[in-house]
Amino acid sequence: MNNLAIYVHYPFCKSKCPYCDFNSHVTKKVDYNRYIAAYERELDFFFQNTAPSIITSIFFGGGTPSLMPTEMVQRILAKIKSLWPLDNNCEISMEVNPTSFEAKKFEGFKAAGVNRLSLGIQALNDDDLKFLGRNHSAAEAMMAIKQVKQIYDNFSFDLIYARPQQKLSDWLNEIEQALNFESPHLSLYQLTIEKGTPFFKDFKERKFSLPSDNKSADFYQKTNEFMQQSGFINYEISNYSKPNFACRHNLSYWQGDDYIGIGAGAHSRIYFKNKKQRQALMMIHKPQSWLEKVEKLGWGLQKKVLLTKKEVLEELILSSLRTDAGLTKEVLLKHFDKKNKINDLIDLSKIEFLHDKNIIFIADAALKISQESRIISNEVIAKICSAIKI
Repeated sequence: MNNLAIYVHYPFCKSKCPYCDFNSHVTKKVDYNRYIAAYERELDFFFQNTAPSIITSIFFGGGTPSLMPTEMVQRILAKIKSLWPLDNNCEISMEVNPTSFEAKKFEGFKAAGVNRLSLGIQALNDDDLKFLGRNHSAAEAMMAIKQVKQIYDNFSFDLIYARPQQKLSDWLNEIEQALNFESPHLSLYQLTIEKGTPFFKDFKERKFSLPSDNKSADFYQKTNEFMQQSGFINYEISNYSKPNFACRHNLSYWQGDDYIGIGAGAHSRIYFKNKKQRQALMMIHKPQSWLEKVEKLGWGLQKKVLLTKKEVLEELILSSLRTDAGLTKEVLLKHFDKKNKINDLIDLSKIEFLHDKNIIFIADAALKISQESRIISNEVIAKICSAIKI
């Protein structure tokens, strides 16, 4: 059986964070029964059109999925279980916000079947939380983490660094404070400015500034050193875990597994039954338009692309080289049959200089970026993609 991951996109939020470019929408009222029925119809569609699979992970993302009623979560999971078998260690994650309203639902989500929570904390001081447009206080964030720890063995929370005027020493103190909560997983992201967000406009108008590239690189390197000294594995550029606590769902993306996404704006990478080409699917972004199309046709497709082998390899390089394992033989075998050696697919002579400089490591069955060079991973990946020979 194939391994399959499922992503459930809940597109609604109480408010829009100024740095966020995700498909999220602010609304006062949601017809939950209509949305449940639509999610179920999209699941039926994918089940009917894909090969027999076993579900290795399910991820409720958004938006703010913790705004969902617990019954909605339970019914979606029940539908999935009625269609596919779940792996014995299936990871069922949900992104949650640490506001008091949502924290009351943590036990309900566990009763519904969720076994891992990911809290959107972002900062542990009130001034930066206000700047980031978050609705919770630092005190609420810390209380929520403590509550989650009492209920879940497997949980994570996010922090954003390289914030305006942030000192490296203050950031390292914040990480140390975060580690005191004994979370087995932390996602530590550098603040980036995305087009179309309020932050993009404010940054262009010089209402705030960010650390220089050199200072940002210091943040990244010192973060890695601090986390690894604390017993965490930097298994992906921005993600750190204790042994056996890496996010299984994200690894499905990064290691080339098939995944389906249901809900407005969700993405999929999937082989349909009896089709040789992998497909990239994207659902309609506007929730109401998605809902109406699903009710009419059974799924809310906006765009479908049949990927060439070269495009598949480019995506595998882009995702897998973010991880400490890199592009492995096992990843290639999922998509290239017997052509599972790096030199079958990439002209190594064109990237030999990267190897000579210890920027990348190349073996018969693996290619990866050195830990020290992950800070320039985008440039390295571009060079490697330019050497593809299929």
